[in-house]
Amino acid sequence: MRIVVPATIAAVPVVLWPHRRHAGVWVIFVGMAANLAVVLANGGLMPIERQSVVAAAGAQRAERYAAGAWINGSKDVLVTRSTGRAVALGDSLVVGATGRGIVASPGDVVILVGLLVLAGEAAVGWRRRRNPEGGAPRGPRLHEAGRTPARPARPQDPQPRPASGARGSATTPQ
Repeated sequence: MRIVVPATIAAVPVVLWPHRRHAGVWVIFVGMAANLAVVLANGGLMPIERQSVVAAAGAQRAERYAAGAWINGSKDVLVTRSTGRAVALGDSLVVGATGRGIVASPGDVVILVGLLVLAGEAAVGWRRRRNPEGGAPRGPRLHEAGRTPARPARPQDPQPRPASGARGSATTPQ
């Protein structure tokens, strides 16, 4: 576990690197860097304090673990302010009700913001591709992209039919 967590965190930026032209990806990189730094500083696991475990999982579960122990089923190690390093960047934010909550780190919050920025970029990009002029979409604007829209069939002026065998003569239009 102490190798898997940092390796996984380090692999995410490698996977996202081809998408670095998006601002949201760079925000995600910042959050991942914060998480990787705190995990490496604490021996490969994310630090969590007892009061965060109590708030998220209840006092009974928190009492099962001693300081420095890995919390089963998680990526966390139970620390105190004096035994952990960079504890403020660890899993310290509790979301949800007492006994049924989840914990997150400040790096996780930055990653969430990056995902929201990325979603916003995708929505704006989709909107721009759909309507490059801005404003409300009004239908296809193919002529602006150098393409001609399909035209409905129009009745043609009646052309005199050439006599058989006169095809291609100078007097007969083609």
